[in-house]
Amino acid sequence: MGILYIKLNQLDERMGKLHSRIHISQKAGHSQLRREMETLQKECEETQAALRENLQQSKSSMVSVLAQGYGQVEQIVQQSRKRLQDMAQDSPDAEAVVEEKILLAEYALDFAQQAADRALLLSMDAMDAQLLQQEGRSV
Repeated sequence: MGILYIKLNQLDERMGKLHSRIHISQKAGHSQLRREMETLQKECEETQAALRENLQQSKSSMVSVLAQGYGQVEQIVQQSRKRLQDMAQDSPDAEAVVEEKILLAEYALDFAQQAADRALLLSMDAMDAQLLQQEGRSV
């Protein structure tokens, strides 16, 4: 289960960066914030491409199901992003657009927390299965 520990450390590092970036971004000027956004956008694209590549290269049938689901989620996210951008462009009230973007960011952070909790639950289930196997009991 060492891989889960490694993945947890990676997640912890990413969450620390997220926290730091939000804090720094709140104090940044417009041009600095835009540069940080561009850097993060590139990082997200690289991470997404690497994940997609790993999913596609896996020989596991379970992972192929995940890959298919991940592809569907990517499409839904892209469609939703487009719809949200269209809605923001159509809104004449700039203050309302800002408030709605803040609300979306709050929900995105809530979704990230839920994803982390689900990852923890899957990790615990995997550890439990390993313990059962070591005890000679069926998983």
